[in-house]
Amino acid sequence: MSWKTTIVMRGGMTLLVSLAIVNVEAASQTAPIRIGMAKSFLFEQPKSFVDIAADEFKEVLKKVTGLDGALDSKFGAFEVADKLQSKQLDFGVFHAHEFAWVQKKYPELQPLLIAVNKNHAERGYLIVHMNSTAKSLDGLRGKKLDVPVGNSEPSRLFLEKIVAERDPKGVTTFFASTAKSASTADALDDLARGKVDAVLVNATGLEFYKDVKGPVFAKNMRILQQSDPFPPAVIAHRKGLPAEATLTQFRDGLLKAHTIPLGREMMKTWNVDAFEGIPADYAMQISDVLKAYPAPKAEK
Repeated sequence: MSWKTTIVMRGGMTLLVSLAIVNVEAASQTAPIRIGMAKSFLFEQPKSFVDIAADEFKEVLKKVTGLDGALDSKFGAFEVADKLQSKQLDFGVFHAHEFAWVQKKYPELQPLLIAVNKNHAERGYLIVHMNSTAKSLDGLRGKKLDVPVGNSEPSRLFLEKIVAERDPKGVTTFFASTAKSASTADALDDLARGKVDAVLVNATGLEFYKDVKGPVFAKNMRILQQSDPFPPAVIAHRKGLPAEATLTQFRDGLLKAHTIPLGREMMKTWNVDAFEGIPADYAMQISDVLKAYPAPKAEK
């Protein structure tokens, strides 16, 4: 064998070894985590807010889990569930009542983490002026309601339910008109001034207003009706997916997200204090919320 042939053979072997190493490294890389968030979380929010929230989550995810990922919030709850079922997504983020709806249709979906606010449970509140003659929702028929931007999906669901019990045509016919203030604070200020007859708020909005304008609320407003507490929102996945190692890495990382400044800042956007494991009675909570708020007929 000539020295030229030997060099060519050695060069070929070196190339093959190099390619093998590259292929092994590529195979060991974890694909980006695909996360779908039900679009109800960002209802009425401007695109700029949605983009910032998604970028913050992506940054925190990388910091606490070491995983790359993307958050998509353009799909409804059932679309997210369908994509989990068909392996197009790795994780889905749902309101508790939404998870109750989709798990009934897709039993393989399992809860992984809940997003908790330690200051309060999620509720919807119907607020009226202190001088209002309304003793119940019936007293607001034909009146002016304000549903400010930023209300949570559970509070809107609560309103739709209690109105539907009295008028199957819904909110738009039960009330004479429905305003949409830019914020909860603006809506409650208008209520105090007598410009509207009632305001729908969620727990976060109500607590914030009381902190900032407690005397105004105490002097001018009262709670006419409030919902039962909703279970916390949930991050879910399909049984057996993703791989156990990735699942553990994702879960354990998010469990400590509240311990770093970046994570706490991100959670403020979502009115969340921390991610926690699934409580022992969560299945019962989901069952109860499903009884109280059945899935839309079109999705059953």
